[in-house]
Amino acid sequence: MYLEDEISYSWYDCGPVYSPSLKWTENVRGLKHLSLQGVELNMTAKQLEAPLSRLHSLHHLNLKDCALSGHIPNALRNLTSLSHLHLGWNEFTSRLPTWLGNMTGLVSIRFDRCYLTGPFPPSLSRLPHLKQFKLVDNKITGKIRQILLCEAWPQLTRFTLSHSNVTGSLPPCIGNLSTLQYLDLQANSLNGQIPASVGLLSALVYLSLSYNLLTGNVPSELGGISSLEVLYLDHNHLNGSIPNFIGYLSRLSSINLANNNLEGSISLHFFENATRLVDLELSENKLTVHIEPEWIPPMQFIYLKLSSCNIGGLIPAFLSTQFRLEGLHLGNNSLFGNIPAWLGGLPNLRAISLSHNNLQGELPSSFDISYYVQINLGHNMLTGSVPIPSVPASDLDLLDLSQNRFTGAIPAEIGSLFPNIEFLLYSQNDLKGDIPTSIGLLQHLRDLDLSGNNFEGKIPSSLTNCTALKRLNLANNKLSGEIPSKIGRLRQLEKLHLSDNMLKGNLPSDLQNCWKLQILDVANNSLSGNIPLWLGQLSDLMILVLRSNKFLGWIPHALGNLSTLHVLDISHNNLTGAIPPELGKLTGMMDGEAGGSEVLNGQSSHGRSYYYKEEIIVTNKRLNLTYGYSVLLLVTAIDLSSNQLSGDIPSEIGNLKHLHVLNLSGNSLTGEIPVSFGLLEQLESLDLSNNKLRGRIPGQMVQLSFLSFFIVSNNMLCGRIPSGRQFSTFNSTYFSGNPGLCGFPVDKRSCSCEHNSSAGMPPVSEDEEEEEEEEIPWYWYVSWMASFAVGFWGVFGVLCLKKKWRIIYIRILDGYAVGLLNILSLRK
Repeated sequence: MYLEDEISYSWYDCGPVYSPSLKWTENVRGLKHLSLQGVELNMTAKQLEAPLSRLHSLHHLNLKDCALSGHIPNALRNLTSLSHLHLGWNEFTSRLPTWLGNMTGLVSIRFDRCYLTGPFPPSLSRLPHLKQFKLVDNKITGKIRQILLCEAWPQLTRFTLSHSNVTGSLPPCIGNLSTLQYLDLQANSLNGQIPASVGLLSALVYLSLSYNLLTGNVPSELGGISSLEVLYLDHNHLNGSIPNFIGYLSRLSSINLANNNLEGSISLHFFENATRLVDLELSENKLTVHIEPEWIPPMQFIYLKLSSCNIGGLIPAFLSTQFRLEGLHLGNNSLFGNIPAWLGGLPNLRAISLSHNNLQGELPSSFDISYYVQINLGHNMLTGSVPIPSVPASDLDLLDLSQNRFTGAIPAEIGSLFPNIEFLLYSQNDLKGDIPTSIGLLQHLRDLDLSGNNFEGKIPSSLTNCTALKRLNLANNKLSGEIPSKIGRLRQLEKLHLSDNMLKGNLPSDLQNCWKLQILDVANNSLSGNIPLWLGQLSDLMILVLRSNKFLGWIPHALGNLSTLHVLDISHNNLTGAIPPELGKLTGMMDGEAGGSEVLNGQSSHGRSYYYKEEIIVTNKRLNLTYGYSVLLLVTAIDLSSNQLSGDIPSEIGNLKHLHVLNLSGNSLTGEIPVSFGLLEQLESLDLSNNKLRGRIPGQMVQLSFLSFFIVSNNMLCGRIPSGRQFSTFNSTYFSGNPGLCGFPVDKRSCSCEHNSSAGMPPVSEDEEEEEEEEIPWYWYVSWMASFAVGFWGVFGVLCLKKKWRIIYIRILDGYAVGLLNILSLRK
């Protein structure tokens, strides 16, 4: 396999460093090679100026990981003999200086992970002898065409500019870099197609364009690079089929085409000529991978990742011959049958994922989890007891047995069995018993999911010792008692799911110390007391669900401070008082940017993600809908229903222009429907039923084009129901229990309104009150359906490429679907 070797030269360490001012450099002015790599100098660039200015003879300088800060020292520009410069793993937080372009003797430059910012300086094109250039994990910006200057570096052999903010398409002149051996541009925002001229890079050994926005086919011209050993094109938007040339590149050792839109059928026989192949990754495409039952490959894989490749059948038998195999991913392939005993006997297998299949039966006795690093068997039909390692599984960091049919209890000694585990997922099984107190020994645990089982007893207080926890999900069990009072020790906690248990008591005040909390879901318990004021201090809170408890008192005004909140559900409690107008300041529901979705999914930049994903139940259109992580923050909702709230509805709610769901039903609200509701332009569902509202329905609400569910039944509303647009699709039951209402779709054709008119609404004249509602003709439905069909197929292709348009269009479809169902039920 191709290794990322440095240009060969000798480094000479200076030995122990005792003087933070580096005064010893006064005695070594003729020094040519200096490496202080890993020495914690803790110096700013200003403090480095004098020592560096004395070393005029330096050829090689390595200050990697020296805790340097500030800007890149200006004294470097005077080191005219310098050829190799390594300043990586420091915290300069400055721009790349333009004077680097004047250091024409530079052969190698490395600035990886330096927190550098700003545009790439064009002056670097003046370095005629540059062979190696490495900029990794900075915030460098610019167009790739202005950075990768094909004529500027005639001797360039290695070019790395990854994990930055570089944009644009690869220039066709890239083929002129005839000496290039190593090209790494992964994790940027490159777009367009891979130019065919890349096939002219005859010396290329390593090519990585992963985690970009590249489109088009994998160019067949790559087949002309016989020296190619590593090809990483994963996590892009490439389409078409896998080109035939890949199977004939005999020196290939690693191929990663995962997470694209590649399609077609392919057999693993296709790669038989690549006998050096040890790493093959084709997961998450639209491929169908065929594996003949009797096939024995000529290569020994180390990593084989074929998730979501439509393999089907039993676990492929050829894997029993893969004695070097360390990582195997076969998730989501419709595999069935038992896990074979020989799979547990593969001597080097350390990471296995067989999730989202139809595997059944018990784990074979040969499958000892003691020696694995990662095990993902979730979403199958496996049975038997929870597997227990024969010796402590000291290397295991992920164990996912969720959504199977495992029975029994968690072993009492779990704290010593998995000393380094980070992700422990037993959800949706048939486990029972108490949660062992030894679980508090899992100091590295980041995600614990025991939801959907039959665990009883109290939440062990020892769990608060797991201070690395980011996500804790104990929902849907039979847990009782109170939430641990010291839960605030979990300072890293971001997601807390305790819903559907039998918990009681107050929300512990110590929870306010979990200041990173993004999700708090304690629905369907017996929690009591007031909703605490300190909730308004959790500035990262996005989802707050207190539904179906015994909370009482007033809604705290401080909740209006939650600027990132997207879902507020405090329904089905005993809350009293008025709705605070401060809820109209929830800025997360005022603008159109969902924001924070990567954080909510546990994802970091450049595609690397944590393991866990999220789901939340939101009551929408009187249905309990489960929203998964992919759309969760596209939904904004406020549900205050089934309490004892009184007073007027605050007009400030109309400021929430991107609110999708508003449910205020089942209270004792009075006054009129605010005219400002006509400003809720993204509103899809509005339930004001079972209150004491009076006055007219504001005509401005006709402008709400996404409103597909509007129910005001059992109030004291009066006057004519607004007509047109979405109001033409509503069912008469939406308006029942309001004797003063008239017009379509209720039967009454005339009415009067004894109360004062709504603000901004002129009184209805006598002629208007007696006007008959025109029946909607049959041909209206036909034309409506035809228009819908043409519009859908006419814009489908565009919507596949435009995320923002796609979101809007999905809402429109949702509105039309609900409206059509209402119309059909009305005509019946």
